[in-house]
Amino acid sequence: MMSANYLDRPELATYLRYDELAALLRQWERDFPRWISVSIIGQSAEGRDLLLATVGDRDSGRYGGVDRRPAIWVDANHHAGEVIGSAVALGTIWSLIKRAEGGDDLLAETTWYVQPRIAPDGVEVYLSTPYRLRSAAIDYPAGDPQPGLHLADIDGDGEIVQMRVQDDCGDWRVSDLDPRLMVRRLDSDDPDIVYYRLYPESTMVGTSSPAKVATARWGLDFNRSYPHNWQPDYRQSGAGPYPLYPPETRANVDWIVSHPNIGLIVSYHTFGGFAFRLPSSAPASSYRHGDLSGDYAVLCCRFTEFTGGPTIQSYDEETATARYGSLMDWAYNQHGLYGWVPELWDVWLAAGIDRRDDAEQFHASHGEEEQAALLAWNDAELDGAGFVEWHPFDHPALGKVEIGGWTYKYTHQNPPGVFVPRIAESHIQWTDHLATTLPRLDISDVVVEPIGDSFWRVSVEVTNRSFLPTNISQQAIDVRRADPVTVELRLDEGVLVDSPRRIVGHLAGRGAGAPRPWEEPRPAANVARVSWIVRGAPAGRVMAWSNKTGTVEEKIDAPEQSV
Repeated sequence: MMSANYLDRPELATYLRYDELAALLRQWERDFPRWISVSIIGQSAEGRDLLLATVGDRDSGRYGGVDRRPAIWVDANHHAGEVIGSAVALGTIWSLIKRAEGGDDLLAETTWYVQPRIAPDGVEVYLSTPYRLRSAAIDYPAGDPQPGLHLADIDGDGEIVQMRVQDDCGDWRVSDLDPRLMVRRLDSDDPDIVYYRLYPESTMVGTSSPAKVATARWGLDFNRSYPHNWQPDYRQSGAGPYPLYPPETRANVDWIVSHPNIGLIVSYHTFGGFAFRLPSSAPASSYRHGDLSGDYAVLCCRFTEFTGGPTIQSYDEETATARYGSLMDWAYNQHGLYGWVPELWDVWLAAGIDRRDDAEQFHASHGEEEQAALLAWNDAELDGAGFVEWHPFDHPALGKVEIGGWTYKYTHQNPPGVFVPRIAESHIQWTDHLATTLPRLDISDVVVEPIGDSFWRVSVEVTNRSFLPTNISQQAIDVRRADPVTVELRLDEGVLVDSPRRIVGHLAGRGAGAPRPWEEPRPAANVARVSWIVRGAPAGRVMAWSNKTGTVEEKIDAPEQSV
């Protein structure tokens, strides 16, 4: 089990700019070449290198080496503002390195492909300016800023918060519980109460009368651009003009397609304290082969056990709401890879307000008492740093306003850095467990026996000794992305009577043995036995492999022949 001491580096409790992140990865590559190499898998729209860390034991040839071993993909920062994901991804790399240095054998069994910053251009804007954005600073869907109010730090304090403007017809009022809070007016019509209109802190572009908040300039969403069930912007906001429009997501697809040893996908995001699970763009009833209610469901339960958070189906069955064009959806539907989207942080949960078990209320507005509780948490835990006190300002378009409210970036969207190691630890423990469930081939028995007249029989037993099957999922078989296990006898001595290769199909994992309520227990079909006839005493080796398992082999020594 991982120790929190592996996350005590100061870089893992902060949010690194691109140059700092790149320098840290390169330093690890120089200091620990056995465990990590860094690849440039493409360039961002602004020309930054897209860096991917391959973490595995290069001195071990087990399962055929680093790029043939069973592998897990981990990424972060599809969305520029969700920077805790990068911190957890870096913590994952560092904990793997330090444990491998201490003798942990996991990296000889599994390869990790970690892409810690998918949207480096957008993250630079997010970390170096007060602005917030979805994925990239690209004017989309409109080519130019639209007339209206656009988010801006108009008072120059380094934060974009809110503005309130007194208006008898306004729909907000000051809270009775805390004068810093603004709450909905609803049906109140008390002449002694001051009412307000509430806007984001912003500046006017062009003219807008009455003042309206303009469509966000930077609406491109990288995690709506993947090519399975992609939908145009009028159906899926942020999708871009065509699938894989951003070069950043195209680089991810190219890498995953060229590395069929990947079996599992974990894509870190930020808000909610839970994990989205499959399916994403179609109802669960669309998948009739049982994948999502079998092994995958077990691994979803493990997420809850390790992190305390639930898993929530990405496709909303009640409202038939889909998330089109996501990485998780593409990876499963077109490659049969199981995936999750952990939403790492929930500021409300940190304040003791837990709605994760109530689907109807989870995304509903928080009431006055809950908002007051969050402010009390901010005062106690952050020394008030997450909230800007209201103060007057002369707005060039709106006149007299007051500016104040939640700072958002490092309260609601991300935790302050000191919270990161604790969050990272539980998620790293879960992904460690995921890695141990990937299929593991083993040549569990080799028997060489004489059958007369200088002929010998070579019998081999091949076992999948792990939880997941060698195909990962039935979906992988259906879309022809999982090769069957092949066993081959390669002789240095003796002559084979027939073909050296045997295709034994897909081997179940341990999860396949669980009976349904009306069935008797049955053993998992995780063992295959094959044999060959050889003329002359055989010597050589037997090998077994598939594209999801890598290769195992066993030496066969020539048997002693009786006189």
